[in-house]
Amino acid sequence: MKKNSEQSAALRFAMKLFILLIPFIALLAVYFLNDPFMVLKRYERYDKSPVLLNEGYAGWQMYMNNRDSITFDSFIMGNSCTMAYQCHEWEKYLDGGRAVRLFGNDESLAAICRKLQALDENGAEIKNLLLILDKESLSKDQIQNSYNYVLPPAVSGMSNFSFQEKFCQAFFFPGFLFPYLDYKMFHQYRPYMKGVINPYDAIKDPVTNDAINPREKMIQDEGEQYWETHKKEFQKTSDSNYRNGKYREDAQVLWEAQTALLQKIECICQLHKTSVKVIISPNYNQININPADIEILKNIFEEKNVFDFSGVNEYTNDIHNYYEKGHYRPILGAQLLQKVYGGQ
Repeated sequence: MKKNSEQSAALRFAMKLFILLIPFIALLAVYFLNDPFMVLKRYERYDKSPVLLNEGYAGWQMYMNNRDSITFDSFIMGNSCTMAYQCHEWEKYLDGGRAVRLFGNDESLAAICRKLQALDENGAEIKNLLLILDKESLSKDQIQNSYNYVLPPAVSGMSNFSFQEKFCQAFFFPGFLFPYLDYKMFHQYRPYMKGVINPYDAIKDPVTNDAINPREKMIQDEGEQYWETHKKEFQKTSDSNYRNGKYREDAQVLWEAQTALLQKIECICQLHKTSVKVIISPNYNQININPADIEILKNIFEEKNVFDFSGVNEYTNDIHNYYEKGHYRPILGAQLLQKVYGGQ
């Protein structure tokens, strides 16, 4: 009798445990069936998901999908400000080179270096390299490992299990799970979904990974009214010197670790006889990159290959060059490419 009672108790416990686990099992099924981060298998396109993807992973997969049919030999690297540089515009200056954008949101020098090493290890020709940098990207000497920044295993060397684990865990975080399930059920974007759900249609070219920014359509439709409607995105009330037309400079960010990464990048470029151009983005806040950092960049990549557009200048003075204070438009990117290559 005692044995039967123990078995009955164990069975009841198992049933209760199973009932408790049903929501988790159901959510796990949703994750594996829907693959919200598009990491569980390879896709032909990475521009159809409602979820804001890991751009470093998506860009690398797009490159791998197309590299056998398109001989990419030119690479745009850096953070999200690379959206201002369209591959077809850059290719005008490349003597037949084919370009692809391999960027990452909040990209670090360490990630750029590792991507170049992976390209080299995969036998890619690196004929041209366009580096789009700013103070933040120059300062970062470590690869970020959160799910939205982690590099693909083929680049980072991380095990596929560890890579997949990050995304599966992120799916169950309330900050992602609730907006995602809400959108899946009602197909309606709400403000609290910012950073999780893409409120627009396709935002990238499926081959070159060029940005397709919906704000260009807004500007086309609204004209001058766009900058009036979005003026709050350009304001900064905490700094009394914000865009006052006077010279200001940031603190130095290039130290031993960052300089070593830049030298590794240059070594890979030397190996491939790569034509490198370094562009320091024209930041809307008009603060100059520290001159010591510029000097280090010029010593590594040569003065003729480093172009600093930060600070107060004709490009940063014009608000029409910007979507908001963090990102500038392809209309400005085209002007900067002309400035960089026009004299050659």
